[in-house]
Amino acid sequence: MVIASAVLFGLMPLLTKIAYAGGCGTCTVVFGRFAFGAAASALAAALGGHRLFDLSARELRRLLVLSALYAATPVLLYGSYRHIGTGLATTLHFTYPVTVMLLDIRLFHARADRRFVLCLCVCAAGLLCLCGPGEGGGPRGAALAALSGVSYAVYILLLGKSGLRRVPVTVITFWLSLFSAGEIGLLSALTGSLTVPQGPAAWAAVAGLGVLSTTLAVALFQAGVFLCGEVKASLLSTFEPLTGTVLGVLVFHEAVTPRSLAGAGLILLSVVLLVRPRTQTGR
Repeated sequence: MVIASAVLFGLMPLLTKIAYAGGCGTCTVVFGRFAFGAAASALAAALGGHRLFDLSARELRRLLVLSALYAATPVLLYGSYRHIGTGLATTLHFTYPVTVMLLDIRLFHARADRRFVLCLCVCAAGLLCLCGPGEGGGPRGAALAALSGVSYAVYILLLGKSGLRRVPVTVITFWLSLFSAGEIGLLSALTGSLTVPQGPAAWAAVAGLGVLSTTLAVALFQAGVFLCGEVKASLLSTFEPLTGTVLGVLVFHEAVTPRSLAGAGLILLSVVLLVRPRTQTGR
């Protein structure tokens, strides 16, 4: 489920570029993504027979907190693109598996699993190869990208500890998307940054972000976190930049380099090591 969600999240760069070409700004793309995501999630919940308002006030408060972190992540990440290269921004953002592991150990006294640490090192090496951190950029962009990783790490950790397992994932996705759309809408109104997509391609891209990279991807990721835990989910989600690289080759005809192949191979190796069943000795 987590890998499937990462593949869907990996569609975001392609769809975002189409939306940008249609006159959309960052806030417009993020707001549209969450607005369409809320509508699609409501439909999915209705088809599944799930009640959207069958939540306690405590659960709604927790979802509101989670939505603030989830909405902040793309705003920070997309904002960093204006100051540094996307490769460096992606690398800094995908430091969040480290942050998840460290916060879990520090705040919740989790045990430092040796296999997780090994997979983290292999995965980090793959990301360094895949995302090209050698691109230049200013400290502001680097700070925004790093903060996006911290924001997403805290979101993942709090989601796993939220006690929302009884709530259907479509309902969780609806409220996260609705709250996030409201927060981004308010920010856009205050800054005057909301625009209208121009042309059917831009509208389709924004709708695709809402349905594929929000409703389906978020629901799958939430279910995956509840099943395999926060640390393993954060590591498996590194399939996202791998998907972006494959799309870059297939759609934008970007060159395949030995470095990108090595990065893809290391990420795949880290996933194989992570999901390989333990032996009876526990090693």
